[in-house]
Amino acid sequence: MESLLQFFMAYMFVFLIITIVIYIAVGIFLNKFNRLVYGKGTPMAFIPIVNIYLLGKLTFNKKVGLIITIVPIILTGTLNITVNGVETSYTLFPDNISNIISNIFSLIYLGLFIYAIYLYFKLKKEKNNSNYVNDNKEALDNNVNQTSDFMEQYQDNDNNN
Repeated sequence: MESLLQFFMAYMFVFLIITIVIYIAVGIFLNKFNRLVYGKGTPMAFIPIVNIYLLGKLTFNKKVGLIITIVPIILTGTLNITVNGVETSYTLFPDNISNIISNIFSLIYLGLFIYAIYLYFKLKKEKNNSNYVNDNKEALDNNVNQTSDFMEQYQDNDNNN
């Protein structure tokens, strides 16, 4: 019995470590994505529930961010009221439907996160291409300036002869 308990504790410890690593990785990704879109990082990426809003805001807009943050809380939330020592729980839906709604929104978050990764690399590629074009434009401008300087010197030399 004790070895089973030790196995369970080790399993839970590994699960906790993996969860923390994934949470930090998602926070770092959202921070970099926000830096790419708005030019600066944000601590919202590391705050629970607020990072879901940030994910919706970065992939679509603020309204989508609010909807995917608030709607699941309302649909799956439980209101507990205690009167004279008697506790009563109220939910909008029965527990089995509430669990289904939670699973559906988990899949929506996963899909949204995958879409965010796609957008991140697409925006990063576009930004790198625009930097390449700007760098080439600057080089072209420098060549034009050097050519016009050479032409002025040539004309000055031609006029002197």
